[in-house]
Amino acid sequence: MDQEKIGSFIAENRKAKGFTQIEFAEKLGVSNKSVSRWETGKNMPDVSLFLPICDALDISVNELLIGERIATQENKKADEIFVETIQASNKKLKSAQIVIYILAVLVNALFMIGVPLTATPSDAMAVPLAALLGGAVSALLLSCLNIKTIWLFIFIPISVIELLVGSIIYCCELYDYGLPYATILSFIQLAIILLTIIIRTIIRSLIKNKRKK
Repeated sequence: MDQEKIGSFIAENRKAKGFTQIEFAEKLGVSNKSVSRWETGKNMPDVSLFLPICDALDISVNELLIGERIATQENKKADEIFVETIQASNKKLKSAQIVIYILAVLVNALFMIGVPLTATPSDAMAVPLAALLGGAVSALLLSCLNIKTIWLFIFIPISVIELLVGSIIYCCELYDYGLPYATILSFIQLAIILLTIIIRTIIRSLIKNKRKK
């Protein structure tokens, strides 16, 4: 789908109906910033808004998705079936993403809590390396998800808690050694997560540019 073409099509039909961005946003129950992002091609409307947008602009879902008027109008029932199919697919995708997110948390816990549980004093180097490996594996899992960036950052405090628990288990004295250990590793893991976000953004941009060509 060409987001810029769809955005221009939404803007054209909105203006034809005499709606301002604010009025159109109020009809859909979204912010005018969301409408602006659609019309500039930066974002696509959520699938749950396809039918309300089409009803407001007197267009079909097919027309919305191709970004232009078509000679043969599909009936409204066909549009509803189409949207319901997409919604069902999105629900399955979201469920899979929740499972992967939980898996990333558990993998992190395995490396950051499980390893210290079985470690001995001679494993002083192995424990932090295991924590970093857990962070890297978790970051890799999170990079596979099409989720909001905020959820990637929420993972950080979860990871810090796991680090603190592992530190208490292995170091015994939280403030003498455990807390600095957890702090340093949490900053390193934050760097790993940020690197993951940057790489994901670059890959998405490359894919988007390739589709435009």
